[in-house]
Amino acid sequence: MILLWQATTALVGMLTLIGLASIILGLLATRRHFAGNLPPALPEPAPSVSILKPVEGAGPSTFEAFASFCRLDYPGKLEIIIGTLRPDDPVVSVVRRLQQEFPGRNVRLLVAEALGANRKTSIMEALRRQAVGTYLFFSDADVIVPEDYLCQLVPRLAAPDVGCLTCLPRGVAAHTLGGKMIALHYGFNYLPQWMLAQRTTGIHWAIGHTMAVPRAVLETLGGFNGFLDHLADDYELGHRISQLGLKVIVPPLLLDCEVPAESLQAAFTRMQRWKRTIRRSRGTQFLGIILTNPVFWALILALLHPLTSWSWSVLGALVLIRWLLAAGLQGIAQMPDWPSAWWLLPFVDVVEGITFFGAYSGSTVLWAGRRYELLRDGTLKELNL
Repeated sequence: MILLWQATTALVGMLTLIGLASIILGLLATRRHFAGNLPPALPEPAPSVSILKPVEGAGPSTFEAFASFCRLDYPGKLEIIIGTLRPDDPVVSVVRRLQQEFPGRNVRLLVAEALGANRKTSIMEALRRQAVGTYLFFSDADVIVPEDYLCQLVPRLAAPDVGCLTCLPRGVAAHTLGGKMIALHYGFNYLPQWMLAQRTTGIHWAIGHTMAVPRAVLETLGGFNGFLDHLADDYELGHRISQLGLKVIVPPLLLDCEVPAESLQAAFTRMQRWKRTIRRSRGTQFLGIILTNPVFWALILALLHPLTSWSWSVLGALVLIRWLLAAGLQGIAQMPDWPSAWWLLPFVDVVEGITFFGAYSGSTVLWAGRRYELLRDGTLKELNL
C-alpha cells in the first residue's frame, strides 16, 4: 500500500512538471508564431469570396458581429450569405436590417433543410451549394472581424499547398464569471495548446470561428455530406482536407468573439461538451491535453498529502508561476477583461482537468438547447430533454 502511495505521488509529481514544461513551451511557441509573420501580397485580380454564416437564433450583439463582415475592405467580389433552418428564426430580422443599412453589399438569406443530426452542418452544406466565390469562409455567429480580415487571410489561403485556414478566438465582453472562464480558456489554454501542437504534430483540424477553404477543395470532399451527423464538423473538415495531402494553417490573427453571459455551471457544461467532442474526434491523441494542466496536478498532489506543508507550497508556487506566464502571454492574447479576471485562471485550470476526466465518464452533450448522445464514431443521436 505504501509503495502504491509513493508511486502515485511520483506519477502526479511528474505530471505536474510535464504540465509546467508544456505551458512554458506553449508560451514560447505562441510568441514565435506571432512575431512579425506578415501575409504575402494579395493575388491580382483579387479572387472572389463567399462569407457563409450558419446561424440559429440571434442575440444582442449578432447585428454588430455580422455588420463587421459588411465593413470589410476587400477589392475582390464579395457575397455574404446567412443561413438558418426556419423562416421565422430571429436572425431573419437581423439579415433584413443588414440589407437596409448596407445596400451596397450582396447580403442574402438562405433557409436550409435539416439534412442530418448536426443542424449547423446542414446549414453549411446548403450555403456551400449556393456560394459562387473561389474561396469560402465559414464562421460562427459571434465572430467580429477587422476590416482587413480578408486581405490578411486570402493570400495565405491562396498558396497551392493550403487546403484549409482556421483562426483562433479571443474572448471579449466577458461580463459574468462563466464568460470570464471561457475567455480565459481561449486565451491562456486553447491558444498555447494549439501553438504547441502546430510546432510538434502539426494542425490537422479546424475550428468554427473561421474555416476558410477553396471551393474546389470542398467540392472534392463532396461538401459536408460525408459528416452531416458528426458533432465536430470543424474537426472533420480540417481532418479530411489534411488527408488529401493539403495543409491546414493557423494565421497569427485572433478573432474577437463575444462570450455569452452565462453562469459558471453553464460554462462548465460548455467546456465538458468540448472535451467529449475532442475525445471522440481525436482518439488517443486526446490524452495529450492532460499534460498541459500543472495547476490541476499540483492540486491533486496537495490533496494526496493534505497534512504536509511542502505539497501546498508546490501548489502555491505553481499558481504563482501560472499567473506570471499568463501575464507574459497577455501581450498576444490581449484579453480585454484580463485585469478583472486573472485571479480566476487557476480555477479554470482545475476545471480543465475535471472536464478531461469527465470526457471518459459520459457520452451526452448539451448543445444549443438540445441534448445529444455522442456515439463512439463521433456521430450524434438526439435525445429527449
